[in-house]
Amino acid sequence: MAYMKRITTVMKAEFRHIIRDPISLILALFMPMFLLFLSGYSICFELKNMPVAVFDMDHSRESRNYIKVIDNTPFFHIKHYLTSYEQAKNSLSRGETKCAVIIPADFSRRIKKDIPANIQILVDGSEFTSAQYIINYLSAINALHSEEIVASFLKKRGIATDLEPIVLTTRFWYNQSLRGLTFIITGAFSLSIMGIVPMLSALAIVREKESGSIQQIFVSPIHSYEYIIGKMAPYVILLTLDFYFLVVFGLWWFELPLRGSTFILALATFLMTFATVAIGFFISTMTRSQLTALLIGIIFTLMPAFIFADAIAPVENSPTGWQFYSCLFPARFYTGICRAQILKGSGILSYWEDALALVIYCIVIFGLSAWRVKNKQI
Repeated sequence: MAYMKRITTVMKAEFRHIIRDPISLILALFMPMFLLFLSGYSICFELKNMPVAVFDMDHSRESRNYIKVIDNTPFFHIKHYLTSYEQAKNSLSRGETKCAVIIPADFSRRIKKDIPANIQILVDGSEFTSAQYIINYLSAINALHSEEIVASFLKKRGIATDLEPIVLTTRFWYNQSLRGLTFIITGAFSLSIMGIVPMLSALAIVREKESGSIQQIFVSPIHSYEYIIGKMAPYVILLTLDFYFLVVFGLWWFELPLRGSTFILALATFLMTFATVAIGFFISTMTRSQLTALLIGIIFTLMPAFIFADAIAPVENSPTGWQFYSCLFPARFYTGICRAQILKGSGILSYWEDALALVIYCIVIFGLSAWRVKNKQI
């Protein structure tokens, strides 16, 4: 069992180094938690209490009712009452509001004569996502208020009719309350792992290059895979335990269910940690300074993690080329398994492609790192 002795020797040396470097250990243990909270409380897809400016040229009971309908929703609140069209444009340009409602002077007259009344909505389109939400919410509010006006008109004339002959009965599965936080947090688990781990493990081999001790490895009887396993094991063990705690804490803190298998989720977390540690080691084999390794780790892992961890927007909405590019990052596969287990409790048939891709990713990235060490290409 000589190979086990050689692996154990490398592991002990790496454990001692980690313990002697408390800053790296603190980063490894607490930065993922920081990223989880940062994602959970800073990324929001919901529209709440959006300030709205109103220029009411009609000053009638009908216009006031319309304004009250908008103001009584949890999505908007009337913050500015304007007296000119120019003020409406200025409020948008100064960023005081992202939406201005312009009610014309003939608003009530046209409604009383059963003529469609036009209302102009000025929306700040510089933030595309916010603009889309504003238009969608206002359109729904306007449609409901219009139905009430039509129903009142027909009732006065003794006509009873259903204004919605086709009724949709909607039931949401897996995320009944449609919480945006549920989507974000299940992606933030991948983000926390992918964004921190490779940058820590990327410094492991580079340190020995800078000190010159890497040459002792080349002349020793240790095999390349033994060396890589011994170096990776301390990071994989410590960080896997850390991320087990992170996932359990995240499920409890953000009130997410766990409908699937705890074992499958734990196994996927281990594979994800192994893959990201291996990415860091692969980066370490290609660089000769710790600064370079750290910069490459930030560019190649932390920055893409925000996009391909599926925490901000679904990867499926990206162009085909970018979807293929996202396969270079294990976060994409881990997020799919997380959502299948945490939210859906699905069987293996629903996520076997992600699981197989994650296993293959671990084997390939580990093999590449061992190959570079074996051929002294580091």
